[in-house]
Amino acid sequence: MANLFTRGNAADSTAPRGPVYILGLGRFGRALGEELIDSGVEVLGADSDPRIVQELAGTFDHVVTADTTNPEVLRQLGVAEATRVVIAIGRHIEASLLTASAVMEMGVPSVWAKADNLAHAKILGQIGVHHVIRPEADTGRRVAHLMGGRLEDYLEFERGFAVAKIAPPVGALQRTVGEINGRRGNAVEILAVRPRDGQFRRAETEDILRAGDVVIVAGQVTAIEEFAADQ
Repeated sequence: MANLFTRGNAADSTAPRGPVYILGLGRFGRALGEELIDSGVEVLGADSDPRIVQELAGTFDHVVTADTTNPEVLRQLGVAEATRVVIAIGRHIEASLLTASAVMEMGVPSVWAKADNLAHAKILGQIGVHHVIRPEADTGRRVAHLMGGRLEDYLEFERGFAVAKIAPPVGALQRTVGEINGRRGNAVEILAVRPRDGQFRRAETEDILRAGDVVIVAGQVTAIEEFAADQ
């Protein structure tokens, strides 16, 4: 491991795919790193602001002040040998793109990058970044669907396809999961059920949906919303 990193609190470094490098430690990078550390993943962080690095020295496994736009600096940090890198630089688009270009040229197999706008996201995609994230846009779409009041939680995997947590609509009550999933033309499938006063478990075909239950459904976004509104 590169010796440029200042060691902080140690996490379980036995993760099968090795540590995650996070380049850019603003709000997004910091929140991502803290969640990964809580999950037992080793995190190596770098930022150009020494104040941020000093603040996170007691939280991240390793953290260093570095110019991530410089390919030689990235090599000294061990990025060329990394399996997972997150470029969490959003506001400074030039730095984000230069960092992304350098990381991609190193052949890192899994690269994620945060984009602040559509143009930024498009260029990251053209560079070859495997996963482009737009947190604000994704959150905005999620909140828009939750505001209708029928969906309790919502996660969109690709534009137009999602899973959602909902209360069974009136039209589904006293019917079995198998009956609903097998209904001709039904574009929504029930994946899991949480009975009233129970816990979530995989849905079985013989489960009968009752008032107070909660279900996890999957399907096209419009179909989920139509199903949730079934009276």
